[in-house]
Amino acid sequence: MQRRLVTILATDAVGYSRLIARDEDAALALFKEHAAIIEERIRIHEGRVFGGAGDSLIAEFPSPVEAMRCAVEIQDQLAHLDEKLDEDWRMRFRVGLNLGDAVVEQGNLYGEAVNVAARLEGLSEPGGICVSGTLYEQVKHLPNIGFQDLGSRKLKNIPTPVHAYSVKGISAATVHRRPMRWSWAAAAAALLAIVAIPVGWIYVPEMAASNTSSSQLQPPSQPSIAILPLDNLSDPAHEYFSEGLTNDITSDLSKFSGLFVIAYNSASTFKGKPTKVQDIGTALGVRYVLEGTVQKTPERLRINAQLINAETGFHVWAERYDRTLGDTFTVQEDITRSIVTALAVKVTAAEEQRSRRKLTESMDAYDYYLKGKAIWSDPDKVTPEGNEEARQLFETAIKLDPAYSSAYAELSYVHVRAYQNGWSPDGKASLREAKRLAEKALSLNDDFSSHWYLAIVAWNQGEFDKSLREYETARQINPNDPDLAADMAEALVYGGEPEKAIEQIRGAMLRNRFYPFWYPWNYARALYMVGRYQEAIDAIATMTAPPNDVRLITAASEAQLGHIAKARAIMAEFSKIDPDWSIEQSAAYYYRRDSDRQHWVDGLRKAGLKEK
Repeated sequence: MQRRLVTILATDAVGYSRLIARDEDAALALFKEHAAIIEERIRIHEGRVFGGAGDSLIAEFPSPVEAMRCAVEIQDQLAHLDEKLDEDWRMRFRVGLNLGDAVVEQGNLYGEAVNVAARLEGLSEPGGICVSGTLYEQVKHLPNIGFQDLGSRKLKNIPTPVHAYSVKGISAATVHRRPMRWSWAAAAAALLAIVAIPVGWIYVPEMAASNTSSSQLQPPSQPSIAILPLDNLSDPAHEYFSEGLTNDITSDLSKFSGLFVIAYNSASTFKGKPTKVQDIGTALGVRYVLEGTVQKTPERLRINAQLINAETGFHVWAERYDRTLGDTFTVQEDITRSIVTALAVKVTAAEEQRSRRKLTESMDAYDYYLKGKAIWSDPDKVTPEGNEEARQLFETAIKLDPAYSSAYAELSYVHVRAYQNGWSPDGKASLREAKRLAEKALSLNDDFSSHWYLAIVAWNQGEFDKSLREYETARQINPNDPDLAADMAEALVYGGEPEKAIEQIRGAMLRNRFYPFWYPWNYARALYMVGRYQEAIDAIATMTAPPNDVRLITAASEAQLGHIAKARAIMAEFSKIDPDWSIEQSAAYYYRRDSDRQHWVDGLRKAGLKEK
């Protein structure tokens, strides 16, 4: 006889006989569906089914840790499946795990090791897991898994009492396996799995109709994904870090043209909300969701990440990273690469090269950069003080790493913002400095953000051809970023192409379901310029707590429709808040076509805005 040390998993369906008595064909089909999930998890975790009869399965694993992880994923995914069923048709399974010596004979395993696993399965609750003391000693270190000590138990036909533990807090989100060994065959299988799933439909808000809130459905042509905000398990003061990390992963994935990536702004609407992943997938129109946690200490970075099929609730990939803080960018690259591999995304050589590019080697510089970026997402900091705070943070990042291109790009926008809002005593000098910084960023790294911010500077200086070239280059590098497309629409309005601006905004809304306030603002600008005044008014009306400046568009649109009294009342409200603004200042912006400038000024004049 051959003997070896093995880990045994035994599982059995609860109430199977009751369901068979009720409807044999339906119960058998339901069991097969559950068993397929169990067998798939066993195979992924390098296990092997070697026995079972009727409503049970028995498998062996070379690793106790893999067996434990497999058991947790089995119960987690079966629970997701049962949620779709009526209460009286739910099929729960018990799982028992044991580590022990077994007899091997012609592919089968025999002996006390197998029998103990089967008896422990009987001790577990429906939907639960029970493990032996020998296995517990090998898996007790796994993070986020709780165990309840059941003490020594006398098991049927087992001569010696067995110390048993019940597993608590079962969720696949709490336990992670090592990366899958992806071969060409595995990648092909993943691609076939994606092709086999019916393509989902994406809801696009239709703002083009003037008197109705219509909608249209459009299918995504690539695998679609949303990156949910990584939960911050550190000090609340480090929230900016988890948000920045999530945003960076989203941006990294957006650079792959073979993926349809939902904007961070839309994904972040589910932050802190106990929402089912299936509901998130439906709301965002995506098939896959990445979720996880991040914990930052002065020396370490711990990230748990899981890629989930939002249609089935099943995990496609999961991993736990425990690295030094200096490995942050390597972890980001690993996560991005694992997702792209798991979804069998076609990657170009340029995309592959960009995915490997580190923007800085300094974690301190990166930290200051993220703090500065966090200011852009805070409406309360759209102030001279907030702009100054961002400037200091980006400048500190540059001092720590003088070759940090992204910090130069963001600092460029600080100066553009000062010019646009009149916070600078010399607006043209601010634009010149913004241009210098954007060009410096581009000289350091041919990244989309460098081209993007150079494009912003260019149209604010009236260089529309250069601006649109830079925007297009940025979009080639990052074809998925909706903010980039929506921002480009503003340049198109001033550059004499409002029809194209409307198209840009519509495409951006497709990828950013819960878009920020400035999307309809730019949309309304474009609608006004093409003479669709009522639609411009309707677009502004969709904004919650809009800034005062949007009243200019509403007032001018009402005036062009002949509603002069209404337009002047709206303009009076605007002037109460901003009494210094005038037609002269509105006309000072660069327009490629003077007729567009006059069209805008004509509406403002009719609405009663003062001349100087």
